[in-house]
Amino acid sequence: MINDFLRSEDLSLFTSSSRFALASVFFDEGLADKKTTFDLFVRELPKTRNFLVFAGLEHVAEHLLNLRIDSARLRWLRKTLHFPPNILKYFKSYRFTGDLWAMREGTIFFAQEPIVRITAPLVEAQLIEMLVTNEIYVQTILASKISRFVRAANGKQVGIGFNRTYGLDAAMRSARINEIFGITNTLATYHYKHESSPFYTGTFHYLIMAFDEELDAIRAYLRGLGGKGYVLVDTYDTVQGIKKFITAAKELELEGKRAVGVQLDSGDLHSLSVQARKMLDEANLPYAKIFAMGNLDEWKVQDLERRKAPIDFYAGVTELLVPTDAPTLEMVYKMSEIERQGKMMPVMKTSTGKASYPGRKQIYRILRGKKYYHDALGLEDEPHAGKKLLVPIIRNGKLVYKFPSLQEIGGRYRREANKFSPQLFNISTKARYGMRVSPALQRLTHSIARSRA
Repeated sequence: MINDFLRSEDLSLFTSSSRFALASVFFDEGLADKKTTFDLFVRELPKTRNFLVFAGLEHVAEHLLNLRIDSARLRWLRKTLHFPPNILKYFKSYRFTGDLWAMREGTIFFAQEPIVRITAPLVEAQLIEMLVTNEIYVQTILASKISRFVRAANGKQVGIGFNRTYGLDAAMRSARINEIFGITNTLATYHYKHESSPFYTGTFHYLIMAFDEELDAIRAYLRGLGGKGYVLVDTYDTVQGIKKFITAAKELELEGKRAVGVQLDSGDLHSLSVQARKMLDEANLPYAKIFAMGNLDEWKVQDLERRKAPIDFYAGVTELLVPTDAPTLEMVYKMSEIERQGKMMPVMKTSTGKASYPGRKQIYRILRGKKYYHDALGLEDEPHAGKKLLVPIIRNGKLVYKFPSLQEIGGRYRREANKFSPQLFNISTKARYGMRVSPALQRLTHSIARSRA
């Protein structure tokens, strides 16, 4: 039987064996309980991104609050890594006792900005690196891509399919991101777990092919669902499919019901949508809408909108959930301070091209008039104008933050997006939003760098 599905009790082991092995070194050297701070950030934006959207915080907090190592996993650690009794005793009562600060989900952010800040004993902080990074990584990639698709649709209805994702877990995370952006036609499994109602969009080719006649299939679908859902009309010949939809829709009108509309999935979507709209209007079906999909991404949707295609509903699948234009992020988790002789001392990585900023930091977002002007990266304890983006989520292992609903996250994202220049959201041109390093942080960085030279 396959036994690789991740369950909540497995999360404490969601790290590498080498990180567990480091625990023995830290214990031997008296470093295990030394307080440390780590920053999670993205080094550089992908070439096709002007910004990213932070997501995955609620999952991270839930994981950290419930980290435990049960007896079965403790036996495995003893057997495989041969930990001495003192380390086994530590892991028996293992909990996350530190602090989690983070941006609010749905926050627009940029390169080099800490999106998550962990302050905790060294063993705790280093063991959770992979758990925190993976959860934020996938949801941020998805949120950043889907936000572009929604904006390209110019206020029209949007849907996301799930035929091709990187596994079941990624699909479930995608469904959550969809909810943030108001997309409700997601996985039935997701809605079941959250006791909400999914929205279904349309037919499938195999429904059409299951009948001897295409018209009979369309009639059965409209009759069975009372007109709900879009009818796929391109299984054989698109124009003939539209004609058959019109026939079935007019029959449905005699029963006092209306068909929602037609679904286009292949061919020249612009010309086909124009033709479909003309045919539907001439048949006195102005209420029938047009749903379009077919490996759409934000650039294709933007082009259709620029050409004023009469499409009411856009749906994407592969290019949104496996975004080939920016499939990866250089997301890293770096130590920025460590306790030495009872004091927190700033530290940094100084290697060429991968240097990090030292100390416990904060991001300040500066408003000029009604628009955001730039962000500032500074030390947490220095006075600075602007709105602080990092807020406390967990303190001393206890939750201190009330998580908003996904709808509230989406609403906040839209309000905040309106405070940036429209150029930032242009998907075809590069727009730069400034991130400045405060003088105090610059001085500290240069001082540490010189001491390590």
